[in-house]
Amino acid sequence: MDRPSFTVGIEEEYMLIDPQTRNLVTDPDPDLFDRCQELLGDRVTHELLRSQIEVSTRPYSSIDALGQDLRYLRRTVIGVAREYGMEVIAASTHPFAQWWQQKVSIGERYLMLEGRVQSLARRMVICGMHVHVGIEDRDLRIDLMGQVSYFLAHLLALSTSSPFWGGNDTGLKCFRLYVGHGMPRTRHPELFESWSAYKRHLDVLIGAGVIQSPSEVWWDIRPSSIYPTLEMRVTDMCTKIDDALAVATVYVCLLRMLYRLKRAEPAVVDRPPTGRPVRRYERSSPGELVHFDIKTVGRALQPHPHR
Repeated sequence: MDRPSFTVGIEEEYMLIDPQTRNLVTDPDPDLFDRCQELLGDRVTHELLRSQIEVSTRPYSSIDALGQDLRYLRRTVIGVAREYGMEVIAASTHPFAQWWQQKVSIGERYLMLEGRVQSLARRMVICGMHVHVGIEDRDLRIDLMGQVSYFLAHLLALSTSSPFWGGNDTGLKCFRLYVGHGMPRTRHPELFESWSAYKRHLDVLIGAGVIQSPSEVWWDIRPSSIYPTLEMRVTDMCTKIDDALAVATVYVCLLRMLYRLKRAEPAVVDRPPTGRPVRRYERSSPGELVHFDIKTVGRALQPHPHR
């Protein structure tokens, strides 16, 4: 098995707002997206709602290079938005926007999704950050997906930016997932033994008419349907770029560690100790710090201490 490249790329979703009212722009000028695409090409796209816009970096082996690209993307989108009298915010929910006032983007994919799940799609006034890490071997991609799922709660805790919803303080650091998980085929993936098992799962869904392509599976982590990457989707949008880069760094370091442990003891480092996906957890007192001791990471995955 060849060593993975472990390249890193980030997708970010932003909200477009009116600088006077601070509310979302429900129907922005289509020329704004055309102008962004003139400058960024296919690295900028529409999102489900017209008040959203998505950008994606190129893959990098260096976090510094990734940060430079992400800063360029943000600067470019902000600059174009201001040309059209708008501003951009990087957060996972808007403090007071109402979901029923939003409009679905024009496009066959978005209109088809709205037609299939109705209000579940229209209430998706949420933005996330997706981190792609290059893992070229398909079976290894599936194996590491099952292992790194243990740490999704930790990654989420590092990124939360969605305490508000519809003008209310929810009392939670992250409300986005409670909205997003209302959609079908979300939350944690099942544990698959191989790429073939994963492919059979998708074939059943496609054959039954449940989905039309693998891109309609929106798990918190999944093999990308386009790139040879493992796409981590659980995290909120980070307002600060340095925070986004820190989360991406932790994610790729976890994958590198799990790969190293697997090579050293492939029979031991196989699955989380319960044999089941580790679910997201909530603190009893929202806002408390979560202690993440890297020395215990190995013990979470194998019966003897991490070396």
